[in-house]
Amino acid sequence: MRVHLRCLLAALALGSSTGCVLLGVGAAAGGVGGGVASAKASNQEQHSAATYAETVVANVVYFPAKALFAGAGAITSGVTYLATGGSHEPAGAVWRSAVDGDYILTPDMIEGSEPIHFVGEEQAPASGARS
Repeated sequence: MRVHLRCLLAALALGSSTGCVLLGVGAAAGGVGGGVASAKASNQEQHSAATYAETVVANVVYFPAKALFAGAGAITSGVTYLATGGSHEPAGAVWRSAVDGDYILTPDMIEGSEPIHFVGEEQAPASGARS
């Protein structure tokens, strides 16, 4: 168990440092043309370089966590389907909760202007359905 944890931590550290280096190179290259691009597309949102770096680092941890959560939820949904004798409603609720939602964080989510949906939203009951 300790060896696997060390490997996971080393992979996360390597991935985040590689992402930061790539982000820095991309930011330096994009900085030159950024003035021209922003003049042409004034509607496009602008974020600081720190926000982009934070987004990359956060996704290094967030995406694998969401993928594991969704995988476990998909399996649990199948078990729920079998345990309820083929009932779609409870299995679908488990599926939506685990598999739906955001898999990638955006700069707007990091800045707090958009919500993060780790867990999928519950579906509203169909019109005419009774609770």
